[in-house]
Amino acid sequence: MSTRSVVKKLVPKGTFKRIEPYGHRAEAAVTQIRQGFPAKGLHVIGVTGSAGKTTTTTLIASILREAGYKVAYFTTAESDFGDGKPVLNTSRMTTLQVGPLLRSIRKARTDNAIDFLILETTAHALQQGRVQGIKYEIGVLTNFSHEHLDYFGTMDAYMAAKQLMFKKLRRTGGTAIINSDDTYAKHFLKIAPKDVKYGMHATANVYASNVKATVNGSTFVLHTGKKLVTVETHLPGAFNIYNCLAAAATALELGVSDDVIASGIAKLGNVPGRMERYATDAGFTAIIDFAHTPDSFEKLFKEIRPLTKGRMIAVFGCAGERDKGRRPIQGKLAADYCEVIVLTEDDPRNEPDEQIVAEIQEGIAKSKKHPQVVVNLVREKAIDQAVSLARKGDVILLLSKGPEQTIEKAGGPKPWDELKALKSALRHHNIKLV
Repeated sequence: MSTRSVVKKLVPKGTFKRIEPYGHRAEAAVTQIRQGFPAKGLHVIGVTGSAGKTTTTTLIASILREAGYKVAYFTTAESDFGDGKPVLNTSRMTTLQVGPLLRSIRKARTDNAIDFLILETTAHALQQGRVQGIKYEIGVLTNFSHEHLDYFGTMDAYMAAKQLMFKKLRRTGGTAIINSDDTYAKHFLKIAPKDVKYGMHATANVYASNVKATVNGSTFVLHTGKKLVTVETHLPGAFNIYNCLAAAATALELGVSDDVIASGIAKLGNVPGRMERYATDAGFTAIIDFAHTPDSFEKLFKEIRPLTKGRMIAVFGCAGERDKGRRPIQGKLAADYCEVIVLTEDDPRNEPDEQIVAEIQEGIAKSKKHPQVVVNLVREKAIDQAVSLARKGDVILLLSKGPEQTIEKAGGPKPWDELKALKSALRHHNIKLV
């Protein structure tokens, strides 16, 4: 058992929470010295926000590579050490603990001589000081919404943690890239030395017009203040246009040309667990997405609903020992938008699956609509059940689970691959991907 685990077990929860950041910061300081400050001299970009961080990080990397740079990035979904061969992140952590994080940065720098490092940076990592000693040149805010209140307690505390990203930019004279359409944008502006705003309105420094969004991807006209360029992305949904704009604004700040930006965005096919679309020869579509908060649920449902010819079938659960308040909210959102809901396990940890599902059902009952509700606590069987219910024109949304996570069950941790489970269900019903 680690020293941290022993202290956590012996010290009262409230006291531990207050002293925890100091322990992390001390660990970060010592580890940085031991590792020789591996991020020193690199161009470091941080991406934070309640949703869209992984996709935005991957888009920035795609653009910078198109511009000829060597880029490493670390996200919830993947780790790319700068060789363009990403591996799935199975740690269950977006921003790694300081030791593994610094070793990963050192590996990328030593093995591949990277120019840029892009870090998906969580509020937890900022609050706990895991990224202490890493100098950010650019900080990106995708959006801000209800999340992680089980840890932070209040929205104000959660926001204060996110704001630490932009306070770090004061030390480097860096630039904040802010989604000006977000309700909370005003709380993040004027913290860093320089702000660049992006959005869907001409009041932003970088904005989009003539948007044509489909379930297969989108096109839009990018306005940068220099010229207009048409951008095509294979990432479906209008909210992915915001992610493209965040990446474009970042690249422009780094001197990348409009045409290279458009090419870099177009070259990204998909991001694991982020609106991964799979069409079938039975005429329905399956989409895998890591939506796991009320905000991400609502955005996804709003995007997919008008693009769906048949019914929307949502398969999801909620993580155990995490913000319980969002369970009924997500249940109601699913009921408001979907015709069929299949409730199942997500990552229950030490909570009973039945209790989690019951709290989701409380929200479903508050909806004015009455979707068909199926409960199957074995996720493989739940996905199989959704496939068996699907008809031509339907869209199955496999939500909450990432591309590969660890599920803690009585028999010990086991890896989970959502795409593998989907393919297995399709084979069982003699359905092929097209």
